[in-house]
Amino acid sequence: MGAPPDPCILDPEVVGDSVDGVLAVYSLSKQSNLAGYRAAFAAGDPGVLADLLEVRKHLGLLPPAPVQHAMTVALRDDEHVAEQRRVYASRRAVLEPALREAGFRIDRSEAGLYLWATKDDDAWTTLAELAELGILAAPGTFYGEGSGRHVRVALTASDERIAAAAARLRRKADSPLPGVTPRLVERSSTGSHEPPVRCRMRVHHTPEEAK
Repeated sequence: MGAPPDPCILDPEVVGDSVDGVLAVYSLSKQSNLAGYRAAFAAGDPGVLADLLEVRKHLGLLPPAPVQHAMTVALRDDEHVAEQRRVYASRRAVLEPALREAGFRIDRSEAGLYLWATKDDDAWTTLAELAELGILAAPGTFYGEGSGRHVRVALTASDERIAAAAARLRRKADSPLPGVTPRLVERSSTGSHEPPVRCRMRVHHTPEEAK
């Protein structure tokens, strides 16, 4: 998250003078928090794009005009993208070392919204251990064969919840944590109810944190 971005696949540095047979698909789901908009576009080989456009007409895949407008606004603004990177980098800086201290190895997670973590145990065993701490993650088995010993931990929870998860992991690393009573409703630092977190890492309050 601080390194220069890789060039687009359509950049002459990558494909030279021809984009024949090359198609780039770009989504705003992550960089602009527009996952619910289903906002993306394709660019590249005109022949391939013509085929896609023809199919789109018959499938009714035309994005609504307000979504298209939101996309153009987001694509013209680099500030919010830099802010997104800063937010996720700061959360990574909190959670990644805590996972390592708790005995995890982090693989192929140099950037992005997730940490691909393993203790070289079966993913479901690891999930059960995390659940005892009130931390929910996703098993690597959801993402293909050969991932049965990894779990995917998201950085999409709030800063408060990320910090709580890191604290629990560190306490667990120092000594076993007593039983945790999960709460089905999360609270913010102000005590107000938060909507359900749309990610696969949710931290539930322990009795001590709920006081």
